[in-house]
Amino acid sequence: MSLGNEILLCKARLTDKKKRLEDMELRADSYIGILRDIIDPYGGHFTNFDMDKAMLIMADFHKIWKEAHELKNMIAKMESDLNG
Repeated sequence: MSLGNEILLCKARLTDKKKRLEDMELRADSYIGILRDIIDPYGGHFTNFDMDKAMLIMADFHKIWKEAHELKNMIAKMESDLNG
């Protein structure tokens, strides 16, 4: 494979990773909104919060958060490699 083809392939992978990160950001924003609804400081006594639901959502949110950090590092490395 020629160097030009390798660069094009790397750029395509970089674009895919950036798109995936954007999708993750949308999911994270959604989870933040849901968590705010569940844990509403003006919604009454804190013992009335649905903490089981909040914990399930938070577990998935944490997973996305970790993946997004890894993905951001990959993107930064790929951009550095492409730009020299």
